[in-house]
Amino acid sequence: MTDDYRTADTFSQTRALMSPFLGFLLLALQQGVVFSWDWGPNAVLASVLWIALALAMLLLLLTGGGWFLPRKARALTRDEPTQYNRDKAVRIGFITAMITCFIVVAVAPFDPLPAERAAHIVSSMGLGMAFLVFGIAELTTGG
Repeated sequence: MTDDYRTADTFSQTRALMSPFLGFLLLALQQGVVFSWDWGPNAVLASVLWIALALAMLLLLLTGGGWFLPRKARALTRDEPTQYNRDKAVRIGFITAMITCFIVVAVAPFDPLPAERAAHIVSSMGLGMAFLVFGIAELTTGG
């Protein structure tokens, strides 16, 4: 049982440190992809890869990761402060996505965006901010 506590503690610290990094990485990838990606009809593979990455990030955010930890250690990493921090991150990620949608709609008459690009921006901003908020909250609460 002591090993489970040690494993859970190590995982929680690593997750808290990696979450802001993942958020920044996702936001940086979004910038690189949106502004330098060839959005033509031959971008199917790139779109599939992006969807796979975004789905993996969403699952990581919603479940908290630790998929390969022992069951007891994984349960220990899902304590109340971590659940609160994750809920807060999901709420702020949703709000960020909605604000990004509003900005995309406001800018569209002046600089139209393809739906694929707009969806990419919205999902990247929402997920990126959620990871940033989750990591910062975990670091400040000692999660």
